[in-house]
Amino acid sequence: MLETMADNQITITEEGAFIPRSLFGQEAEIVETLRKAAEQIAAADGTRPEQPERVEMPDFSREMRWIKEHKREYAGQWVALDGDRLLCHGMNPKEVFDAADQSGVEDPFFVHLEPADALPFGGW
Repeated sequence: MLETMADNQITITEEGAFIPRSLFGQEAEIVETLRKAAEQIAAADGTRPEQPERVEMPDFSREMRWIKEHKREYAGQWVALDGDRLLCHGMNPKEVFDAADQSGVEDPFFVHLEPADALPFGGW
């Protein structure tokens, strides 16, 4: 099934939707096109379109506060946090991940704390 918007084309298949870059930023129009396509598909096969599940963003404010307060102390190291509690830290990320796993915390927060004088990483 194909849906079109103006001179740009959104391609919708069973696997998903391709949205051309030229349509980025036109969220309302894209959502409406996808909603109409879901209704057409549902009408054709007699089903009801699936409603997306709302997922709440985790609150990382305690972790961010800890990082702000301790970034100089642990600069250049990997740290694993549970809220505002330091689980483990070190230079080797695998060792830190393993130690955090051993702590029993279900979803620890991992971050590498860059030294204050580190140059920004710009990619390859």
